Order: sequence, then C-alpha cells, then structure tokens
Amino acid sequence: QIEQRIEPAKRAAHSVSKRLQACLQGQCGSEMDKRVKKLPLMALSATMAESFKELDTESSLGKALEMGCCIQSLLAKILAEFEITLERDVLQPLNKLSEEELPIILKRKKSLQKLISDWNNIKCRLNQAAKSSSNSSGAGAGPGASSAANKLEILKEE
Repeated sequence: QIEQRIEPAKRAAHSVSKRLQACLQGQCGSEMDKRVKKLPLMALSATMAESFKELDTESSLGKALEMGCCIQSLLAKILAEFEITLERDVLQPLNKLSEEELPIILKRKKSLQKLISDWNNIKCRLNQAAKSSSNSSGAGAGPGASSAANKLEILKEE
C-alpha cells in the first residue's frame, strides 16, 4: 500500500527534477559569475556592447544598442540568480527526496513489516505453548517476544 504511493512520488520527483534541469540555461552548480558569463543573454549583451562602440554615440541606433546591452546584462544576472535559487530551493530538495528519503522510507517499511511478522509468529508460538503446557508462563518464547517487541517499538518510533 505505501509502496503504491512512494514509487509514483519518487518517479514524479525524479522526472520533474530532470525537466527543471533541462530548462536551466546556466551550468548547474556553478558560481554566479561563471553562470552569468555562459548565458546567451550575456553573449547578446557583449555583442551589443561591441556594436554600439563602433557607432556614433549620439546616433539612435548606438543609444538603442547601449540601452539594450545594459538591459540584457541585467536580465542575465536576474536569470542567474533565479536559477541558483531554483537549484537550492527546488532541485536539491527534489533530488534528496527521490534519491535518499523515499528509499529510506521503503526500507524502513519493509523492516517494520518483517518485525511485525516476527512479532505475530512469536505471539502465535507463545499462545500455542501456553495451550499445550500446564505452566502458562511461556518460558520458551519469552525472551524472543520481548526482543521482537523492543525492535518493533523502536522501528515504529522512527
């Protein structure tokens, strides 16, 4: 039952993470300066800067290129900041969820199921021993039952 919920969540987190990474224009994990330099917006800004230097400073095309250069540079910085924030606040938690936390939950669930099964088997043996013996203390199953009960309680708390 829990596996039916966890596996789709794991797949969803993984596929969304991959798609988000594909949408990023900068390099994942790189520093702000390196990321900005590699963005297409920054390349356009640099081309505009080179072009307006060749033109008359008073020409309308020169002024438009200069303004466009500044705007493209600013947009590149904003985009890089956004991508860094997206990586930190969305991608990293999604990756951690799909690659670390969900597998741990599945592992602990399987462990819990095994302990519950062991506990039920021990209870069954204890009941059988109590029925077959005139002494109902269940001495043969006592230590195993308490050990299984302790393990079960610890796993339930996790």
